[in-house]
Amino acid sequence: MSVALMFKSPSTGESAPASWEVPVSTEKLFYQYWYPIIEKEGYAWLRTVAIYFDPENLSEVLDELRQLQAAFPRYYIPDDEEYEYITSRIARLIAELEAVNPDDLASGKLELFLG
Repeated sequence: MSVALMFKSPSTGESAPASWEVPVSTEKLFYQYWYPIIEKEGYAWLRTVAIYFDPENLSEVLDELRQLQAAFPRYYIPDDEEYEYITSRIARLIAELEAVNPDDLASGKLELFLG
């Protein structure tokens, strides 16, 4: 299993729904590296593991991801074999979410799920 950010745009009548995903982590690495920090730091949204986004929680989840990104070096040293991989995935996840227009979530033009 893996953790991914999943996008879906509803069908427009003549076309099928467009969907794509951004890989985040394998489940094993998520629970080995990410989740211990999430628990220790008490991130409410990230602790749920499965997040359906709406305009209100998008900024809250982004805030927690930025905090996770800042906290990661306190728990793991850059020499750890998975450090570069995980920190690059956190940065990519933040960038993908920052690019989301909250109005698209509110209007139903976009469905967004992290899990």
